[in-house]
Amino acid sequence: MPELRRDPITKNWSIIATERAKRPESSLVKHLISGDEIKHDPACFFCEGNEHATPPEVLAYRDENASPDLPGWNLRVVPNKFAALNFDEDFLVNQDNPLKITGYARGAAEVLIESPHHTRNLALQSADHVACVLMAYRNRYLNLSQERSIKYISIFRNNGQQAGASLVHPHSQIMATPVVPINITNEMYGANDYYESTGRCVYCDIIKTELKDRSRIICENENFIAFAPYASRTPFETWVMPKFHSSRYQDLNDFQIHELSEIWKSTLYKIYTGLENPPYNYFIHTSPTQKNVNKYYHWHMELVPKLTIAAGFELGTGMYINIAIPEDCADYLRSIEVK
Repeated sequence: MPELRRDPITKNWSIIATERAKRPESSLVKHLISGDEIKHDPACFFCEGNEHATPPEVLAYRDENASPDLPGWNLRVVPNKFAALNFDEDFLVNQDNPLKITGYARGAAEVLIESPHHTRNLALQSADHVACVLMAYRNRYLNLSQERSIKYISIFRNNGQQAGASLVHPHSQIMATPVVPINITNEMYGANDYYESTGRCVYCDIIKTELKDRSRIICENENFIAFAPYASRTPFETWVMPKFHSSRYQDLNDFQIHELSEIWKSTLYKIYTGLENPPYNYFIHTSPTQKNVNKYYHWHMELVPKLTIAAGFELGTGMYINIAIPEDCADYLRSIEVK
């Protein structure tokens, strides 16, 4: 029988169509892992040796004696050459009438080039290298949040063309906006409502439930947990959270970053191997830069594989039909050994 499950934070419903559910090894997975890796592509803007093709770097982890914007780096962050936001003008809201409200797209758009290797997926990098990527995320959060006009910083990754990636070279993106996006606002409203009625963080309660139930846990260590959310919108949707309460990703210390890298590396590897490198999006949801939501908000990472297509029902209603049972997805991913 189909089952409706409600997200306790946003109150959105998902339909778990159990009679249509398919095991992970079935035709649901159709994306093949590419064959030979390509270390360097001379035509790629992001490859080592082509540093002149990008704007000057704003952050880099490089060899001790290597100079900025030259070879010898392990990770670079550069402004997006085709940025959707910039700091050229102030953000001022203009309202000609209630139906026409505009403002300059002030903010930042950056690209985090994850390694010099042209094709190596982040899932295949070492946990130490994944930690470098996570530390770079933290660095840019802290740096960009100093700009008073910035209200929210979004860090995300598009893996594969169907997920929106326009370039093969593995990279993440960072966008800092002068407004708080509606998805974050809705999460904060839902989390605050739960806190006002219970005095507790809804995310902390979710973690306690997952640790007690255990059927949706994919992997965990002392301070972090990866699991398939109860009301998953899509097959193999995965969340990663700190087990301790924290509203801001950027508050992680170095030890916590390394612990997170173990779980994030395992999660990415299980998705990469178990689903044969599917297209996916992942993103970090953290607190707005200038609003104190520590009591009730809890930062987290979400990974959403693109194994099905959002069609008329999903787009028209905002409800998702998930053809894979979250407990089965978690069980399958748990079984994959990380190498």
